[in-house]
Amino acid sequence: MKTHRIFNKGQTVYCLLASHTNPNILLPVKGIILDSKWDPVNPLYQIRLVKFYDNMKFLKQHFFDMNFRHVFQHRARKMILKADDFKTTSVLEARLNDIDRERFYVVIESVMCTKTKVSLSELFEKVQFYMISKNLKEIRDISTRPFFKGPLSLDSVKEFDAKYKKGWSDKFDKSSLNIDKYLNSLG
Repeated sequence: MKTHRIFNKGQTVYCLLASHTNPNILLPVKGIILDSKWDPVNPLYQIRLVKFYDNMKFLKQHFFDMNFRHVFQHRARKMILKADDFKTTSVLEARLNDIDRERFYVVIESVMCTKTKVSLSELFEKVQFYMISKNLKEIRDISTRPFFKGPLSLDSVKEFDAKYKKGWSDKFDKSSLNIDKYLNSLG
């Protein structure tokens, strides 16, 4: 198992913020550690959000409806913020940093925290790639079912692979990942 870095109170960290209501939506953020707690599995950090790396459109679709733990011992709940009150991420960031109340803090597992923005970007890419691949496998399996005859139906996995290659081969040409090996890895 890969070890991860332990951070101290007052340190700036770059994190993937996950919600209890929709754990598949991860928000890359920057925060400052206010407190820490040793959990049986991973240390937990209570952080004050300093910066969001998503645009306001994405945050309005997801962030304001997500439930987060704000203190270690309590259940997850929504932040008391209205999406309509914010036009830009900088306005939201300023609001969260003007108010020094626990209800605007979030608790994050240590495995979702990194020291640098570059490390956060690498972690985010790996996690997103995994989630997209998992969903892609499910889409392939559902769209190739013999009884399904709708507009998104496919006759075989080979047909799915051919359509996928037609649409995404240029992206694979720019990476070190072989598209055929990737499609085979989906199982």
